[in-house]
Parts: sequence; structure tokens; C-alpha cells
Amino acid sequence: MAGHPRARLTSLAYYRDAAESARKNHDALERGHLTVPVLGISSSHGSIPDMAASISPWAENATGVFIPQAGHFIPDEQPDATVDVLTAFIDHERVG
Repeated sequence: MAGHPRARLTSLAYYRDAAESARKNHDALERGHLTVPVLGISSSHGSIPDMAASISPWAENATGVFIPQAGHFIPDEQPDATVDVLTAFIDHERVG
């Protein structure tokens, strides 16, 4: 695939679209915030150390949790811990 003339062009599409995606996110932020509870899951080896802080500009009710010994694919790397934090979040929101 690397030898295909359009391979490099298409592989960089994500980076070309990043600025447009950011603009759309900021436009959405000006229109309003999420009002439903939102759970941000961070991991010890991920690129965003505090997911709740990262999403809080868009969500009025953001909760964050941290799962150790995981990277970018938290549900694959720590499935039991993922189920535990999701269950606790859902149960808390159901009661709260």
C-alpha cells in the first residue's frame, strides 16, 4: 500500500482534518453543553491523563476515573476494571 500513489495522501487525511474538527467542536461548545452525566476514563499509559478535565468544557456533569495498567484501548486491556467503573457510574447515576 505504501507504494500506491495516493497512500501517503490519504494516510495524512486525519491531520488535514484536525483543524476543521477542532473548529466544529468549538462551534458546538458555543451552542451549549451536554447536560447528561458523562464518564471520562483515563489510563496510566494513555495520552490524556485526566479525561474528565478534558471533556468538562463540553459537559456540565463530568466524572473522571483512572484505570491503571492500560493504554489507549482500555476496554481491551483492562476489561474487568472497565466493567467495574461503568457499572459503578451507571448505578450511581440511577440512584443519584
